[in-house]
Amino acid sequence: MEKLEYLIRQIKNCDLCNGNGAQYWDNGDDYDFENCVCNPYELILDGNDVIWDNGLLSEEQLFTTSEAL
Repeated sequence: MEKLEYLIRQIKNCDLCNGNGAQYWDNGDDYDFENCVCNPYELILDGNDVIWDNGLLSEEQLFTTSEAL
């Protein structure tokens, strides 16, 4: 769980996306978003809770390798 906590902390402290994990654009008619560079696993957070992980958090490599760092 330490790597997951590190990823959440990394997202929450990002200046590019203001802790959202994604960057959003709209022009009044259209809306788009892109995952921020701080969020390589495309996590969607609600506070400090992960509410969507694209299935990647269930992969053992996230917890057993340094890939997440």
